Amino acid sequence: MRPATVLLIVLGACALASAEQKADAIFLKRQLQVLNLLRHLNQPLIDPELLVFKNSFSPLNNLNKFKDPTAVKNFLKLVTEGKLLERDAIFSLFDARQRAQMVTLFEVLYGATDYDTFLKAAAWARDRTNPRQFLYAFSVALLHREDCRGVILPPAYEITPHMFLTTDVVRKAYQAKMMRTPTVIPMKFTGSVNNPEQRVAYFGEDIGMNSHHSHWHMDFPFWWKQEYTVDKDRKGELFFYMHHQMVARFDAERLSNDLPAVEPLEWDQQITEGFAPAATYENGQEFPMRPDNMKFCDLPSLSVRDMKIVEGRIRDAIASSFVKTADSRLLSINNTAGVNLLGEIIESSANSVNPVYYGQPHNDGHVMLSKVTDPLQRYGVPPGVMEHFETATRDPAFFRLHKHVDNLFKLHKDLLLPYDVSELDFPGVKIEAVKVVGSCKASTPNQLITYFDESHIDLNNIVENVGREQPVDIKAVVSRLNHEPFKYVITVNSKKPVRGIVRIFLAPKLNWFGQRVPLDVARWGFIELDRFPVRLASGDNIVSRNSVDSIITVPEPRSFSNLVSDVEKAIRGEQVFSYDKYYRHCGFPRRLLLPKGKPEGMVYQLYVVVTDYDKDIVEPGIQPEDVENLSSLGYCGVMDGKIPDGRPMGFPFDRRIVSPEQFLTPNMEVVDITIKNVNQKPAE
Repeated sequence: MRPATVLLIVLGACALASAEQKADAIFLKRQLQVLNLLRHLNQPLIDPELLVFKNSFSPLNNLNKFKDPTAVKNFLKLVTEGKLLERDAIFSLFDARQRAQMVTLFEVLYGATDYDTFLKAAAWARDRTNPRQFLYAFSVALLHREDCRGVILPPAYEITPHMFLTTDVVRKAYQAKMMRTPTVIPMKFTGSVNNPEQRVAYFGEDIGMNSHHSHWHMDFPFWWKQEYTVDKDRKGELFFYMHHQMVARFDAERLSNDLPAVEPLEWDQQITEGFAPAATYENGQEFPMRPDNMKFCDLPSLSVRDMKIVEGRIRDAIASSFVKTADSRLLSINNTAGVNLLGEIIESSANSVNPVYYGQPHNDGHVMLSKVTDPLQRYGVPPGVMEHFETATRDPAFFRLHKHVDNLFKLHKDLLLPYDVSELDFPGVKIEAVKVVGSCKASTPNQLITYFDESHIDLNNIVENVGREQPVDIKAVVSRLNHEPFKYVITVNSKKPVRGIVRIFLAPKLNWFGQRVPLDVARWGFIELDRFPVRLASGDNIVSRNSVDSIITVPEPRSFSNLVSDVEKAIRGEQVFSYDKYYRHCGFPRRLLLPKGKPEGMVYQLYVVVTDYDKDIVEPGIQPEDVENLSSLGYCGVMDGKIPDGRPMGFPFDRRIVSPEQFLTPNMEVVDITIKNVNQKPAE
């Protein structure tokens, strides 16, 4: 007999709120210093305190305050010999010489033994370094320093607006500045109705997603060295999974707009879709446009044949289930950890077991696409959008490149043994019912609503300030996809008190042809919506989880000006400034959790799985409350330490499914839901 009592479990909000704490005077001072350092990066410092540090601090006289004095000497040599990248040049992380300079500066900043030395060294280096080169090194150092935990970087699109905005918006912002006229400037997406790809430009050009992609590569730099003490747990697997989810999501957006799934790029075929970024670098050079039907060409140091050779070696490794190390050892990838080794090889990260042999197909793919219009640099064309993580997702070819890369991972995953029932089932636990409920009282169960609204971007950083003149309130307004908040209501019966992990996925029910998609095909396009721990009592449990608590997403960031205002008011004692030491800049925007759907409604399938927490967790001492406090865990892992969930990312849908009937165990449930978009087109 089932117990008559029902336990209601509401998850998320309380645990997440407990991670916030009131900022003290020390934190507030540090937060304001960081904000002042990042104002108008292309202009010399004007903040009085930072100016003193810039002019009086001598790194050479403070070598004892750095963990790596050699890095300090190397950077000083670059400065004194005039070998640093020019301040008005275009910084590319994919350029080996420019990246080496950036890494040297990072090692100086990251290696400062205390916060004061870190800040003084940053103030000293800021005006001596290329602005974006400095920004990247400073940001990565700040994100990984223990004494900077919780410090908030302003939105990336407000630090370097040129990298996110179209040329016409920038031009109008300068005009408004000269006229000293407060202005709101509408920004349109690139392309025209004549280009079918323009239908999904709202996704690829979403500034929040651009920012997420940029910050992911700051949290998990491909050049990260093992000696930096911070362990990047499962970094190769995260590289696979985050980009895999971006591609799956792009395909869902395409289906929402009556477009077929994106096709992978091939090195010997035409790049069918062109792209015109309609954007300009800070130095006035335009991002190059790519006409339709261009072909990959050899670069001075990289050929199309090179790309095919290293990819062939990776395919051979996948087929044989072994990778060859630099010292000729063979490492098996026919296991759960194999995808991590493969990810480190494909990106390729500094952790690749054999970077010379396997190359860096992902990074080189970005460069090949970036330089396709001027491969021999005959005309001095600047780097394309694919050469910067801030801008890459704007180009539809980004998703085609990553579909190609994703297919390599699929080859590997498909060679692994399918999960058997003992790995899938959670004995004694059964999901009785699942529904989703919108926040509106009049909402229809299992129907979710998406819509387009507007967001304002502070453009104060895009125009130079003269002296101490008051800034002009100039903003850009952009359309963005959003959705009404909702919650999952899951009824779970357990025969005894247990701890579980709830895993929630979403997938279109029908493909582009209107056909039902078999589970083994559909699984590779599953979009993870949430993953969270739960304590189940004996009997029926009603688990309620709000969409805003998803471990996939992060809330909308505060604007640059609001951050400054809030901190200054807190310093004056006019209000409280709270911060979260677990705060992550990396993560999908909360409003992008759901694909757009269609005006008439589009049917998706929601898959809910409850697995055994005590079997899944990597360390017995980790409590569910500890996991709840880790934001954007789904796509962004953890900054240091171990990712608490020991299951493969995407489990249990990451491997082949031979028999759906045997696969769907009692601890799983599938329901149809409808996603309805209430305004079909983004605002112009």
